[in-house]
Amino acid sequence: MTAEPLRSREEWLASLPRIYAAAGCLLRDESGRILIVKAGYREHWQFPGGTIDLGEGPVECAVRELEEETGIVKEAGDLLAISWTHASAELDHPAQHFMFDFGTVPDGTPVIVPAGELDTHRWASTQEAMELLGPARSARLRAALEAAVDGRVRIVTTHVSGF
Repeated sequence: MTAEPLRSREEWLASLPRIYAAAGCLLRDESGRILIVKAGYREHWQFPGGTIDLGEGPVECAVRELEEETGIVKEAGDLLAISWTHASAELDHPAQHFMFDFGTVPDGTPVIVPAGELDTHRWASTQEAMELLGPARSARLRAALEAAVDGRVRIVTTHVSGF
């Protein structure tokens, strides 16, 4: 068996898989309901959050997206879950989602969704959120809620895209 010739650093880097990276927010109200948002271009509801911009870290992204998508300004708390989605026919690269705990806000906290990006928002019970979020995001929610209880970050691996 003959060994392949060593590649240059540039060739080696080009051969590595690329990922899509995103960050999301678990925010609850005093009644324990979870804030979810709905974009018209997606079948399922989602968490406030989005893709990480160039030069931005996951925490910065989550804080920025929460403000952009809801008008709520809040610091990110603990990392609750990391989701790894394998590449598929739907998604040509793997995706990694970071889910952060944003704590609670008072019941009735105003939410302002940006026109053209999101259609609406909802404060949903856990069961309702699980149904509306679809399979990829409900797995993330389940993991995040478990992590919020015991303080251990969860890793979710799936073939179902939530992107």
